[in-house]
Amino acid sequence: MIIDVHCHLGTSPGFHFPDPSTATILRTMDRLGIERAIFCHLAMLHGELALGLRESIAACRMAPGRFAFYTVFEPGRDGAIEFVKESLEQPGCVGIKLHPSFHRCAADDDAYEPIWRLAAERNLPMLTHSWDISDDNPSQKFSFPTRFERYISVYPEVKLILGHAGGRYGGHVAAADLARRYPNVFLDIAGDCYVRGLLEYLAENAGEDKVLFGSDLTWIDPRTQLGMVLDAEIPVGVKEKILRLNALRIFP
Repeated sequence: MIIDVHCHLGTSPGFHFPDPSTATILRTMDRLGIERAIFCHLAMLHGELALGLRESIAACRMAPGRFAFYTVFEPGRDGAIEFVKESLEQPGCVGIKLHPSFHRCAADDDAYEPIWRLAAERNLPMLTHSWDISDDNPSQKFSFPTRFERYISVYPEVKLILGHAGGRYGGHVAAADLARRYPNVFLDIAGDCYVRGLLEYLAENAGEDKVLFGSDLTWIDPRTQLGMVLDAEIPVGVKEKILRLNALRIFP
């Protein structure tokens, strides 16, 4: 069975979702053998914190043990830490999501100090968006993997998952280097970069114990990422680590 550490519920402006209902997502999980999905509700990323929290709790109650969720820290927002603490009191909340590009606040900014400190105090993992520098999308510069090193090095007890493993080529190289050098850094494969040999590169350069399965559902059909793992030229044992075992070290 598979653990998906990077997916979503809800909808996002500018993107068409044929059927984003929790029931449909659960049927998709059943069909593909996804035992547990750890999601970040898109409403939270877009600033609708109360709505996102309410629907996250409802999903976890609908299918106990199948769903868990990340709360969102929005730097610079009044009450941001208080919202995270409120979320963490709810059943099913297992970590914190950062998105420097959405929030237009660089990952090495002072504004993130409180959330890293809280994660360290409570032994909580964090998932963050990470991406390569892009002329087409300038805000991606806020999430370039090396920007996270400031806090990665100061808080070695906090497990950080670099979502999308850096997103594109330059980001992949930088993310793999961080995962190799820091025991608390992990990578997930969610995203839309379909390059032959990518899984092999990440497993070799980041380490086979550092790569996690993520689909980016509902933005992306999880079969694409699943196919990348199943078709990769890596041992079956490494595929098992990516699809499940590595996640269990972070989310037991």
